[in-house]
Amino acid sequence: MSSQPLLSSSVLRQQRRLARACGRSALERIVRIHERLGSEQQITAESIAREFEVSSRTIKRDLEFMRDRLGVSIVWDRTTQSYYCTQHHPLLPLLRIDADEALALALAGKTFAAWHGSPLGRALTAALEKLAPIVGGAVSLPVDALQGLLFAVDDPAADAEHRHFATLLEAIHRRREVRITYRKPKANAAVETRTLHPLHLAYLEHRWMLVAHDVSRSAPRNFVLARIRDVQSTGGQFKPPATFDRETYLAGSLGRFVGDTVHDVRLTLDAEVAPYVRERAWHSSQKITERPDGSIEVSYRLNHLNDIERRILACGAHAEVLAPAELRERLRLTAAALHARYAADGK
Repeated sequence: MSSQPLLSSSVLRQQRRLARACGRSALERIVRIHERLGSEQQITAESIAREFEVSSRTIKRDLEFMRDRLGVSIVWDRTTQSYYCTQHHPLLPLLRIDADEALALALAGKTFAAWHGSPLGRALTAALEKLAPIVGGAVSLPVDALQGLLFAVDDPAADAEHRHFATLLEAIHRRREVRITYRKPKANAAVETRTLHPLHLAYLEHRWMLVAHDVSRSAPRNFVLARIRDVQSTGGQFKPPATFDRETYLAGSLGRFVGDTVHDVRLTLDAEVAPYVRERAWHSSQKITERPDGSIEVSYRLNHLNDIERRILACGAHAEVLAPAELRERLRLTAAALHARYAADGK
Protein backbone atom coordinates (compact mmCIF):
# COMPACT_ATOMS: atom_id res chain seq x y z
CA MET A 1 0.00 0.00 0.00
CA SER A 2 1.73 3.15 -1.16
CA SER A 3 1.48 6.40 0.74
CA GLN A 4 -0.91 8.47 -1.35
CA PRO A 5 -1.56 12.23 -1.16
CA LEU A 6 -4.88 13.11 0.40
CA LEU A 7 -7.63 14.05 -2.04
CA SER A 8 -8.47 17.74 -2.29
CA SER A 9 -11.47 18.99 -0.34
CA SER A 10 -13.39 19.73 -3.54
CA VAL A 11 -12.89 16.18 -4.80
CA LEU A 12 -13.91 14.77 -1.42
CA ARG A 13 -17.09 16.84 -1.42
CA GLN A 14 -17.89 15.66 -4.94
CA GLN A 15 -17.39 12.00 -3.98
CA ARG A 16 -19.58 12.42 -0.90
CA ARG A 17 -22.37 13.82 -3.06
CA LEU A 18 -21.98 10.87 -5.42
CA ALA A 19 -22.15 8.43 -2.51
CA ARG A 20 -25.31 10.06 -1.21
CA ALA A 21 -26.78 9.95 -4.70
CA CYS A 22 -26.18 6.22 -5.09
CA GLY A 23 -27.77 5.46 -1.72
CA ARG A 24 -26.92 3.32 1.33
CA SER A 25 -27.68 -0.05 -0.26
CA ALA A 26 -25.46 0.78 -3.23
CA LEU A 27 -22.66 1.80 -0.87
CA GLU A 28 -22.95 -1.54 0.94
CA ARG A 29 -22.63 -3.35 -2.38
CA ILE A 30 -19.63 -1.23 -3.37
CA VAL A 31 -17.88 -2.00 -0.10
CA ARG A 32 -18.47 -5.74 -0.61
CA ILE A 33 -17.29 -5.60 -4.23
CA HIS A 34 -14.19 -3.71 -3.13
CA GLU A 35 -13.43 -6.34 -0.49
CA ARG A 36 -13.67 -9.11 -3.08
CA LEU A 37 -11.45 -7.28 -5.55
CA GLY A 38 -9.02 -6.28 -2.78
CA SER A 39 -8.46 -9.92 -1.87
CA GLU A 40 -7.32 -10.49 -5.47
CA GLN A 41 -10.44 -12.39 -6.45
CA GLN A 42 -12.11 -12.30 -9.81
CA ILE A 43 -15.82 -11.69 -9.49
CA THR A 44 -18.86 -11.91 -11.71
CA ALA A 45 -21.79 -9.52 -11.70
CA GLU A 46 -24.12 -12.51 -11.38
CA SER A 47 -22.53 -13.80 -8.15
CA ILE A 48 -22.73 -10.40 -6.41
CA ALA A 49 -26.25 -9.88 -7.76
CA ARG A 50 -27.40 -13.17 -6.16
CA GLU A 51 -25.87 -12.18 -2.86
CA PHE A 52 -27.72 -8.84 -2.72
CA GLU A 53 -30.84 -10.03 -4.57
CA VAL A 54 -30.55 -7.42 -7.29
CA SER A 55 -30.10 -7.67 -11.05
CA SER A 56 -26.70 -8.21 -12.63
CA ARG A 57 -27.27 -4.95 -14.51
CA THR A 58 -27.35 -3.14 -11.15
CA ILE A 59 -24.00 -4.66 -10.18
CA LYS A 60 -22.52 -3.66 -13.51
CA ARG A 61 -23.60 -0.08 -12.83
CA ASP A 62 -21.88 -0.30 -9.42
CA LEU A 63 -18.69 -1.49 -11.09
CA GLU A 64 -18.86 1.33 -13.62
CA PHE A 65 -19.36 3.82 -10.77
CA MET A 66 -16.30 2.47 -8.96
CA ARG A 67 -14.20 2.58 -12.11
CA ASP A 68 -15.33 5.92 -13.54
CA ARG A 69 -16.09 7.99 -10.44
CA LEU A 70 -13.89 6.48 -7.70
CA GLY A 71 -10.92 5.62 -9.91
CA VAL A 72 -10.73 1.91 -9.05
CA SER A 73 -8.72 -0.02 -11.66
CA ILE A 74 -11.39 -2.56 -12.62
CA VAL A 75 -10.88 -4.62 -15.78
CA TRP A 76 -13.29 -6.92 -17.61
CA ASP A 77 -11.79 -10.32 -18.55
CA ARG A 78 -13.68 -11.53 -21.59
CA THR A 79 -12.23 -15.07 -21.45
CA THR A 80 -13.48 -15.76 -17.91
CA GLN A 81 -16.47 -13.39 -18.09
CA SER A 82 -15.37 -11.82 -14.81
CA TYR A 83 -13.95 -8.62 -13.34
CA TYR A 84 -10.64 -8.13 -11.55
CA CYS A 85 -8.57 -5.27 -10.15
CA THR A 86 -5.15 -4.42 -11.63
CA GLN A 87 -4.03 -2.35 -8.64
CA HIS A 88 -5.00 -2.48 -4.98
CA HIS A 89 -6.91 0.58 -3.77
CA PRO A 90 -7.11 1.06 0.01
CA LEU A 91 -10.56 0.82 1.56
CA LEU A 92 -10.32 4.04 3.55
CA PRO A 93 -9.78 6.35 0.55
CA LEU A 94 -12.61 4.50 -1.21
CA LEU A 95 -14.88 5.41 1.67
CA ARG A 96 -13.51 8.96 1.48
CA ILE A 97 -11.90 8.83 4.92
CA ASP A 98 -8.54 10.57 5.08
CA ALA A 99 -5.89 10.31 7.82
CA ASP A 100 -7.45 13.01 10.02
CA GLU A 101 -10.89 11.40 9.72
CA ALA A 102 -9.47 7.97 10.58
CA LEU A 103 -7.87 9.51 13.65
CA ALA A 104 -11.20 11.11 14.56
CA LEU A 105 -12.83 7.67 14.46
CA ALA A 106 -10.14 6.35 16.79
CA LEU A 107 -10.92 9.15 19.23
CA ALA A 108 -14.68 8.80 18.91
CA GLY A 109 -14.96 5.52 20.80
CA LYS A 110 -13.31 7.06 23.86
CA THR A 111 -15.09 10.40 23.54
CA PHE A 112 -18.54 8.79 23.43
CA ALA A 113 -17.91 7.14 26.79
CA ALA A 114 -18.68 10.48 28.47
CA TRP A 115 -22.34 10.12 27.46
CA HIS A 116 -22.65 6.45 28.34
CA GLY A 117 -26.21 5.49 29.26
CA SER A 118 -27.82 8.72 28.05
CA PRO A 119 -30.09 8.94 24.97
CA LEU A 120 -27.33 10.84 23.17
CA GLY A 121 -24.82 8.23 24.21
CA ARG A 122 -26.97 5.42 22.85
CA ALA A 123 -27.40 7.23 19.54
CA LEU A 124 -23.67 7.93 19.26
CA THR A 125 -22.81 4.36 20.17
CA ALA A 126 -25.18 3.02 17.51
CA ALA A 127 -23.55 5.28 14.93
CA LEU A 128 -20.06 4.22 15.95
CA GLU A 129 -20.96 0.55 15.76
CA LYS A 130 -21.72 1.00 12.07
CA LEU A 131 -18.19 2.37 11.60
CA ALA A 132 -16.48 -0.08 13.96
CA PRO A 133 -15.18 -2.39 11.20
CA ILE A 134 -13.03 0.47 9.92
CA VAL A 135 -11.18 0.89 13.23
CA GLY A 136 -11.99 -2.20 15.32
CA GLY A 137 -9.22 -3.27 17.69
CA ALA A 138 -6.47 -1.81 15.52
CA VAL A 139 -6.09 1.30 17.68
CA SER A 140 -5.63 1.87 21.41
CA LEU A 141 -5.78 5.23 23.11
CA PRO A 142 -5.72 6.14 26.83
CA VAL A 143 -8.67 8.21 28.01
CA ASP A 144 -6.46 10.84 29.64
CA ALA A 145 -4.92 11.64 26.24
CA LEU A 146 -8.17 12.95 24.77
CA GLN A 147 -8.06 16.56 25.89
CA GLY A 148 -4.63 17.19 24.44
CA LEU A 149 -5.64 15.62 21.15
CA LEU A 150 -9.03 17.27 20.78
CA PHE A 151 -7.75 20.76 21.59
CA ALA A 152 -4.29 20.53 20.04
CA VAL A 153 -2.82 23.50 18.19
CA ASP A 154 -1.11 23.15 14.83
CA ASP A 155 1.84 20.85 15.40
CA PRO A 156 4.24 19.79 12.63
CA ALA A 157 5.17 16.68 14.64
CA ALA A 158 1.50 15.68 14.87
CA ASP A 159 1.07 16.25 11.14
CA ALA A 160 4.01 13.91 10.51
CA GLU A 161 2.41 11.26 12.73
CA HIS A 162 -0.95 11.45 10.98
CA ARG A 163 0.53 11.32 7.47
CA HIS A 164 0.63 7.51 7.42
CA PHE A 165 -2.12 6.81 9.97
CA ALA A 166 -4.84 5.78 7.52
CA THR A 167 -2.43 3.79 5.36
CA LEU A 168 -1.16 1.77 8.33
CA LEU A 169 -4.67 1.32 9.72
CA GLU A 170 -5.66 -0.17 6.37
CA ALA A 171 -2.62 -2.47 6.41
CA ILE A 172 -3.54 -3.73 9.88
CA HIS A 173 -7.08 -4.60 8.84
CA ARG A 174 -6.13 -6.19 5.54
CA ARG A 175 -2.99 -7.86 6.93
CA ARG A 176 -0.85 -6.33 4.22
CA GLU A 177 2.92 -6.50 4.53
CA VAL A 178 4.59 -3.10 4.21
CA ARG A 179 8.10 -1.75 3.77
CA ILE A 180 8.92 1.47 5.62
CA THR A 181 11.83 3.88 5.64
CA TYR A 182 12.57 4.94 9.20
CA ARG A 183 15.01 7.30 10.92
CA LYS A 184 15.87 6.99 14.61
CA PRO A 185 16.38 10.22 16.57
CA LYS A 186 20.08 9.64 17.29
CA ALA A 187 22.54 12.11 15.76
CA ASN A 188 23.64 11.12 12.25
CA ALA A 189 21.34 8.10 12.32
CA ALA A 190 20.98 6.52 8.90
CA VAL A 191 17.59 5.96 7.31
CA GLU A 192 16.66 2.30 7.73
CA THR A 193 14.42 0.11 5.60
CA ARG A 194 12.24 -2.35 7.51
CA THR A 195 9.78 -4.96 6.27
CA LEU A 196 6.89 -5.13 8.72
CA HIS A 197 3.64 -6.89 9.48
CA PRO A 198 1.56 -4.08 11.06
CA LEU A 199 -0.36 -5.29 14.13
CA HIS A 200 -1.62 -2.33 16.14
CA LEU A 201 -1.59 1.47 16.54
CA ALA A 202 -1.19 2.73 20.11
CA TYR A 203 -1.03 6.20 21.62
CA LEU A 204 1.78 6.06 24.19
CA GLU A 205 3.28 9.04 26.02
CA HIS A 206 1.57 11.48 23.65
CA ARG A 207 3.01 9.83 20.55
CA TRP A 208 1.41 7.48 18.01
CA MET A 209 3.27 4.17 17.81
CA LEU A 210 3.03 1.36 15.30
CA VAL A 211 3.38 -2.09 16.85
CA ALA A 212 4.56 -4.43 14.11
CA HIS A 213 6.25 -7.77 13.61
CA ASP A 214 9.70 -6.94 12.25
CA VAL A 215 10.42 -9.62 9.64
CA SER A 216 14.22 -9.34 9.79
CA ARG A 217 14.25 -9.55 13.60
CA SER A 218 11.43 -12.10 13.90
CA ALA A 219 9.95 -10.17 16.82
CA PRO A 220 7.49 -7.36 17.54
CA ARG A 221 8.89 -3.83 17.60
CA ASN A 222 7.52 -0.32 18.19
CA PHE A 223 7.90 2.44 15.61
CA VAL A 224 7.15 6.14 16.22
CA LEU A 225 4.88 7.28 13.38
CA ALA A 226 6.56 10.68 13.16
CA ARG A 227 9.86 8.96 12.30
CA ILE A 228 8.41 7.00 9.38
CA ARG A 229 9.44 8.69 6.13
CA ASP A 230 7.55 6.45 3.70
CA VAL A 231 5.27 3.40 3.59
CA GLN A 232 5.08 1.08 0.58
CA SER A 233 3.25 -2.19 0.09
CA THR A 234 5.32 -5.27 -0.71
CA GLY A 235 2.27 -6.92 -2.26
CA GLY A 236 2.38 -9.71 0.32
CA GLN A 237 -0.03 -10.67 3.07
CA PHE A 238 0.63 -12.13 6.51
CA LYS A 239 -0.95 -13.92 9.42
CA PRO A 240 -0.45 -12.29 12.84
CA PRO A 241 1.79 -14.36 15.13
CA ALA A 242 -0.32 -16.81 17.11
CA THR A 243 1.50 -15.81 20.29
CA PHE A 244 0.90 -12.07 19.88
CA ASP A 245 -1.76 -10.48 22.07
CA ARG A 246 -1.82 -6.68 21.98
CA GLU A 247 -3.22 -6.31 25.50
CA THR A 248 -0.56 -8.58 26.97
CA TYR A 249 2.15 -6.94 24.89
CA LEU A 250 1.28 -3.42 26.08
CA ALA A 251 0.21 -4.32 29.62
CA GLY A 252 3.70 -4.07 31.13
CA SER A 253 4.64 -0.91 29.25
CA LEU A 254 4.78 2.42 31.07
CA GLY A 255 5.49 4.32 27.86
CA ARG A 256 7.01 3.72 24.44
CA PHE A 257 9.46 1.00 25.46
CA VAL A 258 8.37 -2.66 25.58
CA GLY A 259 10.53 -5.59 26.65
CA ASP A 260 10.41 -9.32 27.29
CA THR A 261 11.41 -9.43 30.97
CA VAL A 262 8.96 -8.51 33.74
CA HIS A 263 10.46 -6.34 36.48
CA ASP A 264 8.96 -5.89 39.94
CA VAL A 265 9.70 -2.23 40.62
CA ARG A 266 9.44 -0.73 44.12
CA LEU A 267 10.19 2.85 45.12
CA THR A 268 9.42 5.40 47.80
CA LEU A 269 8.07 8.88 47.16
CA ASP A 270 8.16 11.54 49.85
CA ALA A 271 5.19 13.55 51.07
CA GLU A 272 5.82 16.33 48.54
CA VAL A 273 5.30 14.27 45.36
CA ALA A 274 3.14 11.45 46.79
CA PRO A 275 -0.18 13.34 46.25
CA TYR A 276 0.43 13.53 42.48
CA VAL A 277 0.91 9.76 42.23
CA ARG A 278 -2.15 9.10 44.39
CA GLU A 279 -4.41 11.17 42.14
CA ARG A 280 -3.02 9.87 38.86
CA ALA A 281 -1.47 6.42 38.66
CA TRP A 282 1.64 5.97 36.56
CA HIS A 283 0.58 2.48 35.47
CA SER A 284 -2.37 0.11 35.81
CA SER A 285 -0.31 -2.24 38.02
CA GLN A 286 0.40 0.51 40.57
CA LYS A 287 -0.05 -0.46 44.22
CA ILE A 288 0.45 2.06 47.04
CA THR A 289 1.39 1.46 50.66
CA GLU A 290 0.84 4.53 52.84
CA ARG A 291 3.36 5.60 55.49
CA PRO A 292 2.65 7.62 58.67
CA ASP A 293 4.77 10.58 57.53
CA GLY A 294 2.76 11.09 54.33
CA SER A 295 5.24 9.35 52.07
CA ILE A 296 4.30 6.23 50.10
CA GLU A 297 5.87 3.03 48.85
CA VAL A 298 4.77 2.22 45.29
CA SER A 299 5.15 -1.00 43.31
CA TYR A 300 4.78 -1.76 39.59
CA ARG A 301 5.12 -4.74 37.25
CA LEU A 302 6.80 -3.47 34.09
CA ASN A 303 8.52 -5.11 31.13
CA HIS A 304 11.00 -2.27 30.49
CA LEU A 305 12.92 0.10 32.77
CA ASN A 306 13.62 3.08 30.49
CA ASP A 307 10.33 4.90 31.01
CA ILE A 308 10.13 4.36 34.79
CA GLU A 309 13.74 5.57 35.10
CA ARG A 310 12.80 8.85 33.40
CA ARG A 311 9.76 9.29 35.66
CA ILE A 312 11.90 8.78 38.75
CA LEU A 313 14.56 11.22 37.52
CA ALA A 314 11.81 13.82 37.05
CA CYS A 315 11.06 13.48 40.78
CA GLY A 316 14.65 14.32 41.68
CA ALA A 317 15.57 13.71 45.32
CA HIS A 318 11.91 13.09 46.24
CA ALA A 319 12.10 9.47 45.02
CA GLU A 320 14.25 6.46 45.89
CA VAL A 321 14.36 3.12 44.09
CA LEU A 322 14.17 0.07 46.36
CA ALA A 323 14.12 -2.61 43.65
CA PRO A 324 15.20 -4.01 41.30
CA ALA A 325 18.96 -3.69 41.81
CA GLU A 326 19.45 -3.02 38.10
CA LEU A 327 17.26 0.08 38.19
CA ARG A 328 18.85 1.29 41.42
CA GLU A 329 22.30 0.97 39.81
CA ARG A 330 21.17 2.88 36.71
CA LEU A 331 19.96 5.74 38.92
CA ARG A 332 23.22 5.68 40.91
CA LEU A 333 25.31 6.01 37.74
CA THR A 334 23.13 8.84 36.46
CA ALA A 335 23.34 10.64 39.81
CA ALA A 336 27.14 10.28 39.80
CA ALA A 337 27.32 11.70 36.27
CA LEU A 338 25.11 14.64 37.25
CA HIS A 339 27.22 15.31 40.32
CA ALA A 340 30.38 15.34 38.21
CA ARG A 341 28.83 17.76 35.75
CA TYR A 342 27.43 20.22 38.28
CA ALA A 343 30.04 20.03 41.05
CA ALA A 344 31.44 23.53 41.62
CA ASP A 345 35.03 23.86 40.41
CA GLY A 346 35.16 20.10 39.95
CA LYS A 347 34.91 19.48 43.70
